[in-house]
Amino acid sequence: MINLKIFITGATGYVGRNLVNSLIKKGYGVYILIRKESSIFSNNKNVNIIIGDITEPIILPEGIDTIYHCAGVIRDPLEMEKVNVLGTKNIVEFALKNKCKLIYLSSAGIIGKVKENILNEKSICNPQNTYEISKYKAEQIVIEGIKKGLKAHILRPTTILGVGQNIKTDSFLQLMRSMRTGLYKNIGQGIYNVVHIDEVIKAMELLDEINIPFGETYLINNTITYKDMDILVKNLPPVIRKKTLKIPYFIAFIITILLTMFYFIINKKNPLTFSRLKTLTNKKIYSQNKIMETLPFKNTLTIEEYIKKVYGEYKALGLIS
Repeated sequence: MINLKIFITGATGYVGRNLVNSLIKKGYGVYILIRKESSIFSNNKNVNIIIGDITEPIILPEGIDTIYHCAGVIRDPLEMEKVNVLGTKNIVEFALKNKCKLIYLSSAGIIGKVKENILNEKSICNPQNTYEISKYKAEQIVIEGIKKGLKAHILRPTTILGVGQNIKTDSFLQLMRSMRTGLYKNIGQGIYNVVHIDEVIKAMELLDEINIPFGETYLINNTITYKDMDILVKNLPPVIRKKTLKIPYFIAFIITILLTMFYFIINKKNPLTFSRLKTLTNKKIYSQNKIMETLPFKNTLTIEEYIKKVYGEYKALGLIS
């Protein structure tokens, strides 16, 4: 196992960085593809850096055993089709040609807008936004590759939490801050679907290491209501005594309309968009039963314990009070 060669795309991203660190600890030969020179991993003799772009023809060393395809664009709509779709096509073609195993990091979000509240791998996908659509297209490319003999697994995590993300775009950090400061308002009984980075890395590695049939898709997720998370976060030391204001949905909807108009006029970021309102009132649950039944996979900690752990890490870094 130690002699296996692993190739990782998106190695400078959040999941990619954690995956690289985990694999080199296990003694794997790790190759990463980055677009330009970077200080990340530059001093690590166990990481082989290849300068390149997955949107162009890929030339890699011979003997690559497994590809972890983590690269993806989340916030730039103009780049999503190029990176998420074309990039995946190039990776699939390379994996087929070189008979590599492929672990593709997708997103639970591609299921999109559906009627049922309990979602699993058999749920029909109805992606709504540009990102979801691009990831869905990428999945279809992987599936077509599987039909041609590609040895691949697809992993769909929900929102990933953990320290080390960009603090400006870390939605979990922002939510936790709003709960600690009292800015968070409870609207209905919304459900938060979230998974810790350690569980994502563990699942990806197991999909490579355990001998199971190829061609399957797996969801990974834990759930907690926003109300329960708010209570948990407020009771972490130092305890916040201020009670959370409850707002009926119809009033929150009207407030969202007014805030959207106001922040559009002043050209500033709106703290309560319709997308945010939808998230806070979500009733859907993504089931991870399949991966738990197929692999020797179980959560190392409960979601409540992970929240406490991440809070402590944020606090140690001075990112939260």
